[in-house]
Amino acid sequence: MGDGAEQIELIDQQLRDGNNDAAIQLLVKLIVKYAGECNFDKAEELRSKLIEVDSMAVNEIVKTGEVIEAAKESAIDKEHLAIWADFYENLTPEEANALFYSMSQEKHPANFSIYRQGEMRSRLYFIDEGSLKIFYRQHEKTLLLKTLGPGDLFGEDTFFFSDAFCTTSVITDSPAKLYVLLKDDLDKVNLKTPALESKLNGYCASLASVADLIKSKHLERRIAERLTLSGKVLVQMLNESHQPAAKAFNAELLDISTRGVAFLMKTTEKDSARLLGRNLSMKITFEEPAAKMGMTHIGSVVGVNSEPFNEYAVHVEFNEYLASSVITDLENLIKPSEE
Repeated sequence: MGDGAEQIELIDQQLRDGNNDAAIQLLVKLIVKYAGECNFDKAEELRSKLIEVDSMAVNEIVKTGEVIEAAKESAIDKEHLAIWADFYENLTPEEANALFYSMSQEKHPANFSIYRQGEMRSRLYFIDEGSLKIFYRQHEKTLLLKTLGPGDLFGEDTFFFSDAFCTTSVITDSPAKLYVLLKDDLDKVNLKTPALESKLNGYCASLASVADLIKSKHLERRIAERLTLSGKVLVQMLNESHQPAAKAFNAELLDISTRGVAFLMKTTEKDSARLLGRNLSMKITFEEPAAKMGMTHIGSVVGVNSEPFNEYAVHVEFNEYLASSVITDLENLIKPSEE
């Protein structure tokens, strides 16, 4: 068919010569060519030119539209469609194409900050690969709200509003692949697929909101009564296979409950944020008179509070909760009843 630029120049020459039929047929061939090469922007551009040349060339206009949509549908990332099947099944093929080709793909390493609480952001993130942590900071306290993975999305709390500020922070816990939709790009495709935004909004509304996550975390922290007592914690960070991932370190015990434990450690703000969501093995030893009740447990970090002198209070939820009798026994040891 020759070089695309030469073909477009030939089309323009045919139009100047009044040979519209030949120009239309060449436009159709070029549209099919670019669609087959997945150059959808160019194919759409030429189809718009086709409509401009002859809006009554209905067969050609419809045919090229179908060719472009079919090529888009064929080229969509099949793994992405499988991960998000429960969402895409509610979209028409045209809406699915419009959404997918409006998004950009991003890949990030572990410990990469996607956005921080307080930033202005109107983007919706679809997770295809990796693990991410969403956390909320209030005053000097940082709470892990949720660990996200493939099939989760985030950013919906600010996406549908203009001039909205992020209410949480998100950081990658492992290398991650995301598809990202800008609100401006969704506004553009709404002209062709006006029902898409309402479907997307409805899907997001069916998920647990950030406000619900924050509320639930505060409620969870009030469920179990915490017992304050002195002791030491030997902390070992674990990998996904629950094998040691770093050198163990010592920390000061703050309190314990049936659901978890809190300890004090020296670290930096950046490193403390990285602890959120991490699995830890903790060997807990108590001072007298509770020394005989030492224990070892595994749990995950759910909150971090900054303290003076570069110290941080780390809150860990046990994988397996303690029996209430254990806390009762500890309490009886440190607060013996009067005879």
